[in-house]
Amino acid sequence: MRLIARLTKLEPVRFVSHLDILRLLQRAFRRAGVPLSYSQGFNPHPLLSFATALSTGYTSGAEWIDVKLDKDMDTDDFLSSVNAALPVGFGFKEAYAVEDRLPSLTALLESATYCVTFSADTNADELKKDIAALLSGEIIVEKRTKGGLKNVDIRPQVIEADVAEEAGHAVLTVKGVLNTSGSLNIELLMGALARQSGKNYDYSVHRVNVEFIGGRSTPV
Repeated sequence: MRLIARLTKLEPVRFVSHLDILRLLQRAFRRAGVPLSYSQGFNPHPLLSFATALSTGYTSGAEWIDVKLDKDMDTDDFLSSVNAALPVGFGFKEAYAVEDRLPSLTALLESATYCVTFSADTNADELKKDIAALLSGEIIVEKRTKGGLKNVDIRPQVIEADVAEEAGHAVLTVKGVLNTSGSLNIELLMGALARQSGKNYDYSVHRVNVEFIGGRSTPV
């Protein structure tokens, strides 16, 4: 059985790394009695993967996982049993049984939306002007590639951006490309904002959702 599920990662666990989350999930699945499938060979490992990795320090409402099971399991049973085994800050919100012929979740990704919340001393109007200036032309950043460091323009990876004030904080909502050809890196964008504006902004990042091909909020 192949199962996909959406995991949330909240403030108490924001600094848990991607690799540590994978290990944590494996332990939670074992405690919950989830019949994980394992790879063949000398070093078997659970057939469990994420659609995309989340940067350490970020929170998220939409971390999609893809897992293979040795036998069928009701999705409601999966949600209740695994959530009971997870630490505070993590939780699965939905799960679906899918056919093996469904492409990998990574191949289906299209975009992601982030909320960047700035410190209380950040002026929303000034931030809005800084963002507008940043997006008015190319955004050249130094990016590490397989061939080494390279200067690239990440402006085409920003689909839309908006600044508003929420609960006394300036909040940048930005939708960016997220696919196998190239994805918006929020840290590179914020670094470019700091260089362009001359301001050292303090902020936190939450991935609100991801969209799959066709603008769908779920892969199925």
